[in-house]
Amino acid sequence: MTVIATSSSLGLAAKLSRLLSRELLVAEEKVFPDGEKYLRIPKRLEGDVLLVHSLHQPQDERFVQLLLAVDAAKGAGASRVIVVVPYFAYARQDKRFLEGEPVSVGALLKAVEAAGADALAVVDIHKPSSLDEWLRIPHFNVLPVGELAGYFRGKLRDPVVLAPDKGALHRAQLAAQVLGAEYDYLEKSRDRVTGEVKIAPKSVDVDGRDVLFIDDIISTGGTLVAAAKEVLALGAKRVYAACTHALLVSGALDKLYAAGVEEVVATDTVPSPVSRVSVAEPIAEVVRKLLR
Repeated sequence: MTVIATSSSLGLAAKLSRLLSRELLVAEEKVFPDGEKYLRIPKRLEGDVLLVHSLHQPQDERFVQLLLAVDAAKGAGASRVIVVVPYFAYARQDKRFLEGEPVSVGALLKAVEAAGADALAVVDIHKPSSLDEWLRIPHFNVLPVGELAGYFRGKLRDPVVLAPDKGALHRAQLAAQVLGAEYDYLEKSRDRVTGEVKIAPKSVDVDGRDVLFIDDIISTGGTLVAAAKEVLALGAKRVYAACTHALLVSGALDKLYAAGVEEVVATDTVPSPVSRVSVAEPIAEVVRKLLR
């Protein structure tokens, strides 16, 4: 098997090639004067190919490159193209919230399959059931909560792991198991007299304790900024934040630090200043299963 890297995930692809003891091949890329993308696999392929390509900004351009790369790999002789998309963009639009909207994640998943992908592995996609709903090819969702929590092992005192909402509680539970900690989620409440909205842990007391927030994506950071301020006001000693995909737009990182967050940590699905945890090993394990 050959590991093919594009410019969107070169570092992660290199780690995977080392873990799997496979050749690393870097795709040739350029942009035509009119803005169209060009991609070429620089040698003839045989057997299985692992194509690593993330869909971080600019998402639309990255997606076109992904389709071109899948087709190029098949055209270069690959018998099976296993596609790894560390960050799968457009996944948050997983249903028609309003009449006339697209199911964006479905449209993209179907396009990847139609381009020739034989299997797809993603990392912490917003709604894992989207894969079952829209794909016929083998698919895997890698959840790197254990790796993220492991980064904080031994660093936290009397920790509490918090999810930003009830829907993300499973991440907090998994992280808490690694750290031997309590876990909870944030609940919004509105004062019936003043109308003031408060965000606080549903049941766990954070007074005098270290708090670790964990989520799939930090984009603008607005929810975490508000949450950090609230738990600090409730007496939390130190606040940390971990996520899989650090998009960090609109000055999110500075806002989090200004709100009192001690450290922000993310994986390498999206290149960022806080990408300190690699998802290479859990992805490699999925690939090994596919190759058995």
